[in-house]
Amino acid sequence: MTAQPVRPTETASRERAAALHVLRAPCLWTRARRFIGDAGEVDWLRLELAAGHWSWGDWLLVCAAHDLDDGTATTGLRQLCDTLAPHALRRVLEAIAILRPDAAPKGWSR
Repeated sequence: MTAQPVRPTETASRERAAALHVLRAPCLWTRARRFIGDAGEVDWLRLELAAGHWSWGDWLLVCAAHDLDDGTATTGLRQLCDTLAPHALRRVLEAIAILRPDAAPKGWSR
């Protein structure tokens, strides 16, 4: 008998999808993609170290993505709201809706 591969739970898949949505922002993707494996796994340590040399807003986006993925990054909502440009903050909001489609505002994709 062969063991079946373990599939990630639906929630874990949504968490990773939300994180990857943020990382695929045009301002990040060309620099962030080298830290993302073929299966979507992220080398958070190396990515955050690299992002430390990027703009403050780009670093915050990386931290927000990390927090959406596993809840361990330290990015506060107030920091995001005060710092990010409208298009970047919108990307974070879209990612939250990916993670929690049941709480997405009316008219947003679910």
